[in-house]
Amino acid sequence: MKKYLSHICVAGSLLSMSACSNKLDQVVPDTQITYQQLNSTNLPLVIGGAKLSLTSNNAFYLYYDYQDIMTDDLQSVSLPSWEACNVTSLDNTLTFMFKQPYAAIANVNMILKYAGEHASDTTIRSTVGEAYLLRAYSYMMLSEHFGGVPLVYGNEDPKTRAVRKTLAEVNQQIETDLLQAASLSPDYTNPTTGSKQAAQLLLARLYLNLGRNDDALTMANAVLNSGKLTLTSNFGDIFKSAVNSTEALYKVNETNTGGSNMYGLPTVLGPGKNGGTNVAGSGNTWADSNLVKSYDPTDIRKSFYQRTKGGSIIDSVYFVMKFPQELSNSYPVCRYSEAYLIVAEATARKGTVDVTRYNQLRTARKASTRNNSDFASPAAFLAEIEQERRREFIGERLRWQDMARFGKRDAWIQSFGQPVTHALLPLPSREFSINPYLDQNPDYTK
Repeated sequence: MKKYLSHICVAGSLLSMSACSNKLDQVVPDTQITYQQLNSTNLPLVIGGAKLSLTSNNAFYLYYDYQDIMTDDLQSVSLPSWEACNVTSLDNTLTFMFKQPYAAIANVNMILKYAGEHASDTTIRSTVGEAYLLRAYSYMMLSEHFGGVPLVYGNEDPKTRAVRKTLAEVNQQIETDLLQAASLSPDYTNPTTGSKQAAQLLLARLYLNLGRNDDALTMANAVLNSGKLTLTSNFGDIFKSAVNSTEALYKVNETNTGGSNMYGLPTVLGPGKNGGTNVAGSGNTWADSNLVKSYDPTDIRKSFYQRTKGGSIIDSVYFVMKFPQELSNSYPVCRYSEAYLIVAEATARKGTVDVTRYNQLRTARKASTRNNSDFASPAAFLAEIEQERRREFIGERLRWQDMARFGKRDAWIQSFGQPVTHALLPLPSREFSINPYLDQNPDYTK
């Protein structure tokens, strides 16, 4: 029987996490490892525990791409408050969004504490690198959902209450962790373990969202020039858990429990029974039809949609099918193709139209290419890059930040009659009963 380390505080709050950060609890109830039992041999298991925590014990679909439903990429009749950018603090999904990244952070903080006490042990270098990578990604998720959040390191006084940091402080921690990950991690070998290139690409993403275009170019070009990855024409393989596609730079795979293949992202995005026998999904969340129609006829990505009737509507709509039904579900963290579009975008934001990287990606997708002269200005090229990002990354947690960067998000939120402050989600109501010192985000109630 497989055993996985999972922090004993998964079910707790920020307060309880800091209070009991000295013990790990496996899924199998008769095995516990205290911090004092950690060594260089079993330390990698804590990475597995962190991933298990992040996925909410093999149920990452419970919150992974719910923010995408707030965007113009997806529509949903089963999640109306998300569709309308008006989620309440009582929504249970928020609990997973807030709790699970912190549970993962609690795990990796133990690795980092161990590393600090065994600084001369070079055998744990790659494990420590991935720990920094996972902590950065966890804080990325938290900040994208909630803005400024508490920063925890595992050495807090259990009698103290966590307080929120500013978004700038959280972004600084993310950058620091990713720089550490890039320094400590080996070059890419497979997408299920951390690598220098994964850290560099997440840094490029962070810098692009912060408007640091030169830094974004530096990191994205480092990934492209590493010689460790290649674009592929097998687009569907990128999302399969058991295939080590060179485009799937870093992904989190869930554990094969021998159960059903009806979960994962297909259960959120799939058409369900109207899509065929044993097809996952409710049929109530689908893709923007104008986006689907924007693919070239020859574009291989176009085949990863299915047009059929929805579960609760009479119209036929387009469902996202690129995420396969598997016993072990896989979730992208960052993909190689993102580096191409970051270079194209950051260059355009600096005032230059250069279609080279854009065309290289489009060629791999068997789509038409363009010339620099086809775009009257960098702004015109940026509009096309935005659309290409939508075609490439639908359902992968990137669109909400893209809408902000391209100046679309505020107007989109206001079109539903909501304040622009709803770009952030409310902290879950349960957290305030645990820690009354936390502040709620503007225009939400506790």
